[in-house]
Amino acid sequence: MDSIMPLALDIKDLGKRHGKNWILRGLNFSVTAGSAMALLGANGSGKSSLLRMLCGLDPQSEGEVCWQQGQTTVDREALAGAISYCAPDQSLILDLTVEEHIAFHFKFRHPLPGTDESQTLSMAILEEKKDIRVRNLSSGMRQRLALSLAFSTQSLALFLDEPTSHLDAQGRAWYVDLMSNWTAGRTLVVSSNHNENEFPKGTERFTLR
Repeated sequence: MDSIMPLALDIKDLGKRHGKNWILRGLNFSVTAGSAMALLGANGSGKSSLLRMLCGLDPQSEGEVCWQQGQTTVDREALAGAISYCAPDQSLILDLTVEEHIAFHFKFRHPLPGTDESQTLSMAILEEKKDIRVRNLSSGMRQRLALSLAFSTQSLALFLDEPTSHLDAQGRAWYVDLMSNWTAGRTLVVSSNHNENEFPKGTERFTLR
């Protein structure tokens, strides 16, 4: 795939159910390539489930999600190597050190041009923790590591689920700076509990009731 052109999404009559209970149904909206979209809703509204369907991690129960890169349709199977995803409950490899984890990540994904492992370490503000096992980091430090890996990875789109979870005031300011300087023209989709600092000003919004 052309690594320059960001991802566009078209969502038609999308629905998700667990057993007999529908948690989402009849959703229709589009995300323009290179734009930002905020998925807003209270806890339990289904926004995390929606985000996971949009980035191909979970299948929908009905409807469709169409991913486009320019005029090319992107298959769901190809998405894993084309996007960045970060969620508060994202699994990190707890027995690796911070430095080992970053090196392991970039064995499978390419960093952004001009970025390397040391810059990702610096981005996460974990230089002094590089030899510490991930399990021994605070929840805020783990969130900074996960977000830094997502932003420093070459990708067509960033999918972030409540990205300031576990971050203190200083960490939230760090995230705003990261978002401002490292989105790099990629499509950005953020799931948020109406936290205005988790997505850029002027971002298009889709609210779940």
